[in-house]
Amino acid sequence: MPGRQEVSGSTPLFSTRTHKTPDAEHFTNVSGVYSVKTQPQKLPKKSRKNVVGRNSMFSTGTRNSFDNQVIAEFSGSRSAKIQPHYLSLEYMAIPELPYTVPRLVKGKRIESVPKGSSFAKEEALQNWYIEFFFHNAETGQMDRFRPTKNLNRIKDPREKLKHFSNLCEAYKVALEGGWNPIDDKANDKLKKEIISITLEQAKIMFEEYHIAKGTRKKSIQSYLSKVTQFMRYHGAGKKINQITDYEVTTFLNHMEKEGRWVGATYNNSRIALYNYFKYLKKNKYLSINPVEDTETRTILATESHQVFSDKDFKTIMNWLEANDPYCLLFVRTIYYTCIRPKELRYLKLKYIDLKKNIITIPATVAKNKKALPVNIDRSLRSELDKLNLSQYPNEYFLFGSVITIVGENRTGENTPYNRFQKCLRETKLLGKNYTLYSFKHFSNVQKFKAGWTLAEICSANRHSSLVETETYLKDLLKFVQTKKVIPKI
Repeated sequence: MPGRQEVSGSTPLFSTRTHKTPDAEHFTNVSGVYSVKTQPQKLPKKSRKNVVGRNSMFSTGTRNSFDNQVIAEFSGSRSAKIQPHYLSLEYMAIPELPYTVPRLVKGKRIESVPKGSSFAKEEALQNWYIEFFFHNAETGQMDRFRPTKNLNRIKDPREKLKHFSNLCEAYKVALEGGWNPIDDKANDKLKKEIISITLEQAKIMFEEYHIAKGTRKKSIQSYLSKVTQFMRYHGAGKKINQITDYEVTTFLNHMEKEGRWVGATYNNSRIALYNYFKYLKKNKYLSINPVEDTETRTILATESHQVFSDKDFKTIMNWLEANDPYCLLFVRTIYYTCIRPKELRYLKLKYIDLKKNIITIPATVAKNKKALPVNIDRSLRSELDKLNLSQYPNEYFLFGSVITIVGENRTGENTPYNRFQKCLRETKLLGKNYTLYSFKHFSNVQKFKAGWTLAEICSANRHSSLVETETYLKDLLKFVQTKKVIPKI
């Protein structure tokens, strides 16, 4: 707005420390303006006669005069035989700027000086300010700014002059560097690029972002573990704007060799770092993501979550039926609904509609953050009816107790897992890479063998695409045999 009196906020750009200007002496000599420390060299008497004013650029002497030789040196000509080039007005044209050069204004004019005081002391008692104008793109007008940074508290003439002069110089440097007193967003971006933050500070912000976003706890832990390893390798205090694809590549190659990372670990670490720097880029701390062009690794086929053989599946279910009713219903629910283990632990009775025969996993719990209904198969419905769910409050959890199954509190993260591991130990099936997810895979394979289409299996699993569904059918060929006749050619 026009007439702005003060620039809010504080920034190191506007420190009142003295700013060194290495080219100042060069510039003042060329322009003919001399500081106290840099006095002009004395000119020969012959040359002095032909000088008009104090600037040697406007000499009326001949082309071979001392003054023109000086100009020739600045234009790049050093030969006495070669005639110098004069600076034209076109060469000296000043580009159009969106601001005026900041100047120091020392308040009202001093008309008289009281006895016992001095002009400098009286002047220092006035309200000084730095004045400049900046173009406002919205209004098309030049807005006026008069910052003081509370320096009028200084009454000593020399101290006040020193600090205001430094402040004026700071505003000049800031404006030349792209600072905009109107656009706070642009200033914030400029500040982030100049000051930067450390890897440790960025990690804290990254974690807070994912907590607020509602990212799964395991995902956050996985991200942070990889970022922490990266910080240990390069140093937690390293600035993020010093990280390039070279730093990322050297870290990944080091861990691949020394940490014996296989393809999946290498790629997962790369993904974690990519998301870390993606967040920083999105928030304008970086202009590019240094992980963008780094290499990936080929992933070998995983052996985890193996599909049960029919014999092993029967052995497991028989043991659970005889020894662990809680785990038995848990894995049966996974088989019939394809609901993920974590989603089942969080499942409250209020999300089970026995009238409509559906279970709805809330978006806050679902892995894909979508609240989609799941049909209750009649085989599962008979198991739920045995629990008499209507006798419990709606806020109770379906798998809230290992004793009564339904309970007031949610069970621990590893409770179903540990109970299933016990079953595998007792049945001597530990070495076959069976997990709770194996029930989900086994269910999908059985559906496919029973004639379900991929689209139907995709819907039952609440998958976002058929590609995701095909992952769960990876071991299908182990169980599918065909005796169909090959067409004759």
